[in-house]
Amino acid sequence: MNEMENLILQGIQLGLDRLALEVEKQRQEAESRGRYAALPEWLDLEQAVTLKRGLRAKEDCAGGAPLTFYRQKLFLQPCCGRNYKMLGGRKCWRKDNVIEWLAVTDETLKSYAEKYGAELPEAYLKRAV
Repeated sequence: MNEMENLILQGIQLGLDRLALEVEKQRQEAESRGRYAALPEWLDLEQAVTLKRGLRAKEDCAGGAPLTFYRQKLFLQPCCGRNYKMLGGRKCWRKDNVIEWLAVTDETLKSYAEKYGAELPEAYLKRAV
């Protein structure tokens, strides 16, 4: 096998690895949609934070910050505190937006904030990728 064939095989392997990652991502998204099918169409911050805490507990992580922490820091809320609707005097977000937010970690917060046009404090920028 010559060098050119090796390069071609490496390229094919890289493509297969990328495809496998994409398939896994799609599988996880489909599983998440099924897992959260019973949720109401709109969720307030308290409901969203309760879901996030439960998810972190299942991942053997710390339970997460208290509700007041999320209330004070808009950039840590679903959609970085944007795209909400007031229902019964409370900020509420669509179920799909909350499900997306559940997966946000310190490492992915920067890209999530950019998606919604929010700016992060310097301390959080250092944690993000």
